[in-house]
Amino acid sequence: MAGIQAFQKILFHQERLKKTAQMEYRQSVDQFETIATRLYQLLKKKEEVEVQYNYYLQSTGTVTTLATHHAYIDEIKNKINEMQVQVNQARTQMEEKQANLTNAHIEVKKFEKIIEKKQLDEKNIALYKEAKQLDETSMRQFLMNEIR
Repeated sequence: MAGIQAFQKILFHQERLKKTAQMEYRQSVDQFETIATRLYQLLKKKEEVEVQYNYYLQSTGTVTTLATHHAYIDEIKNKINEMQVQVNQARTQMEEKQANLTNAHIEVKKFEKIIEKKQLDEKNIALYKEAKQLDETSMRQFLMNEIR
């Protein structure tokens, strides 16, 4: 059976993997937030342009102005569709990184528990040996007193 030091080395390695997973997760969250913010801004812009478009429909706007606004709205819709794909990809990547982080955290906890159990076992063995030695010493003293 491997000693505590071997498990501590493995634990150290697992903690490094966990830190790496945390960093990757943070980066994926930042990337997701950036892309989602851009999507939000596009949606907001589309809403504003649609308000203007509706205003021009109500007023006596020119056909050219209406056609330009309509084309611009279509362009924004295409960009929104592209951004939604990017947001979904970023979300998927973020969820994968979160799963990796969770697994790394579980592995660290496993080795911490193993080390804790090993230390407790060693302590119990030492206490057992000490008690056995005290029993032997007491027995010898008793036998020495009985012989006298």
